[in-house]
Amino acid sequence: MSKFLKKIADWVDPNYWAEKIGDKTGAYDKAHNSSLAEWSRNLTGWKWWAWQLLGGFIGLIIIEILLNLVGMTIIPW
Repeated sequence: MSKFLKKIADWVDPNYWAEKIGDKTGAYDKAHNSSLAEWSRNLTGWKWWAWQLLGGFIGLIIIEILLNLVGMTIIPW
């Protein structure tokens, strides 16, 4: 019975499917070995902070624009 319930939990869990697809297609390995990943791992000091803050801010802006297209928002006010 618990095996059956665990399988149902896996089927409805997006993380289960993301891991399954990422492992099967090799997407995790491709992302880990990409030139952008190598470049960002070698950043130090202010360059690392700038990459984290500016990259994250730009990413959030892009996500907000995409969500606004479907009538949603991530802004809490």
